[in-house]
Amino acid sequence: MSIKDWFGGDKKKAELREKIKEAVSDGRLSSRDMQEIEKLRQDLDVDGPGDDKTKVRREIYNEAVGAVREGGKLGSAEAAELAKIQKFLELRDDQVEKTKWNLERFRTLSEIRQGKLPTVASNNVALRGIQLEPGEVPHYCIAAEILDQSVTRGNDGVRIEWAGKHSSGSTGGEGLPLEGAKSFGEGSLIVTNRRLIFKGGKSSAVKYAKEAQVFVYGDGIRVERTIGNTIIRYRSPSEDGAEIVAELVSRFMRV
Repeated sequence: MSIKDWFGGDKKKAELREKIKEAVSDGRLSSRDMQEIEKLRQDLDVDGPGDDKTKVRREIYNEAVGAVREGGKLGSAEAAELAKIQKFLELRDDQVEKTKWNLERFRTLSEIRQGKLPTVASNNVALRGIQLEPGEVPHYCIAAEILDQSVTRGNDGVRIEWAGKHSSGSTGGEGLPLEGAKSFGEGSLIVTNRRLIFKGGKSSAVKYAKEAQVFVYGDGIRVERTIGNTIIRYRSPSEDGAEIVAELVSRFMRV
């Protein structure tokens, strides 16, 4: 087969791609699937998936990842299946780096929902200079920017109620009210079992309490003050990152 045929969308190769997509559409790749794919490859007399464009192979891998995400959790079994699919497609880690980074956050979120909480390593640079209270444990850290906002103009986000429970997936509804907000610099948001701590140009901390006015968004978190609001905007916003913060804060405002 010539290079022109391969990159020109050869019908036989397209048929093999569709077979592979169908096989991994549930986030799994069984031995039977691989045997059927190999048989079809031989019948069509085309090269294997490893010789396909990186973009095409990545798209197939991402479809498998999407199926796992729809299932709502990423445990050891799901991770093993995705690793098998990645290997079958001959994709290096650096070729799916962004997807794997997002998967790691999704894994963390899955574990939190199952009651297994992450912890921040004691040597994490974000913890330097922070005085933790007795029994206080840092559970999550995310790069962020701190801003001051006088009004929300009705863009209020989702409140984390004291002794309530966060509704999974609700952070993606709206973005932070940033129009006219004043930035005080970048740093890190640290979620502990006692407080929300921002370390940066203007460090601050908020203890979890019944009267605390904490609101979550898809790209950050807002703490309502007596006058105005403190806004923490995530520097690399993602649905999973926002949900991790919301799930942890909600959990700690119930204990």
